[in-house]
Amino acid sequence: MTFETMAITAVTTGLLLAAACTPAESPDTDVPVADTEAATPAPHPEEAAVVAAVEQLFEAMRVGDSEMARAVFHPDARLGRAGEDGISFRPADGFIEMIGQPRDEVYDEPVWDWTVQVDGRLAQMWTRYAFYRDEEFSHCGWEGFQLYRSDTGWQITQLIDTMHREDCFYPPGREPAQESEDT
Repeated sequence: MTFETMAITAVTTGLLLAAACTPAESPDTDVPVADTEAATPAPHPEEAAVVAAVEQLFEAMRVGDSEMARAVFHPDARLGRAGEDGISFRPADGFIEMIGQPRDEVYDEPVWDWTVQVDGRLAQMWTRYAFYRDEEFSHCGWEGFQLYRSDTGWQITQLIDTMHREDCFYPPGREPAQESEDT
């Protein structure tokens, strides 16, 4: 191979490599494909159904309906709490029964700022929560839900949370009134 042939081969190879490394244009826009991949992905089509299952649990708590809650729990579901002293788990059955017990106060647990991930029949939801008895604030924390899509819909297989009574955050629109320095 002559020097001239090697030089042409080197230049051609360099041009091909440069072309391969340049982002392709998206077919619908002038935005390079590499840049569109960095954009926020569209929600998974099942995300709304996952959120609806979790919100059904909290509606069941507000209205005191164990059967409504049971409908979104897998039969083998468990609850967990992660705290400073470790983690504990228990079956969800007792919690489900407690939801339907007669009481004078409303259990209200708004959730917000959630993230949902779905892959096939498995989903998880991570969210902030605050717990109120009627309008009285009790505690806050984070909850993690794992769900399974059965033939009848999304079911909670595990709910685990943290619980704080200090340094809490509040759902939008329910922040406590600021006390004035004069009182």
